Amino acid sequence: MTSMKLAIGFTALALTGCGSSLKTDTEFDREASFTNLKTYDWVSESDKRTAPNRQSERRIVAAVERELGAKGYQKDTSDPDFRVGFVVVVVDEVVQQTVVTDSVIGYVSMRSNTQTFSDGTMVLFVEDSGGGRVIWRGVAEKSVNRDASRDEVDETIDKAVKKLLSEFPPKG
Repeated sequence: MTSMKLAIGFTALALTGCGSSLKTDTEFDREASFTNLKTYDWVSESDKRTAPNRQSERRIVAAVERELGAKGYQKDTSDPDFRVGFVVVVVDEVVQQTVVTDSVIGYVSMRSNTQTFSDGTMVLFVEDSGGGRVIWRGVAEKSVNRDASRDEVDETIDKAVKKLLSEFPPKG
């Protein structure tokens, strides 16, 4: 079996489809106070909001805004208490498997199968509004088959954001 890893840059497609289960982890600045946070805005697009295709970026933004709204946070572009950003990274792995069979009468056949899987990571973070210090960070990872449909992409993004933000604000 031959395995070759190719870095292809940023894309939200890595968080999609059927493959390994979604793994998440969060951490936060224990010196930061989360009790007075009521309003948010996004970091600038050119700064720290990265997904290579606009459709996935819009889907992530919509999912984050929906989850923050459900928690009672209001979007405020003029004077937010905190700013939200994200980065999505994908590494592709091409796996080729060759099977050789030999029959009793000496006939040999060979069959080759190639599949591409993506290891995707989305980092969602919260910065304080004053100095741009990261006070909370969530990471979602998933390994998937690259043939996922757009609906599967959207569903996985929604699940990742919901699972990450279920731990915001931190309890403890």
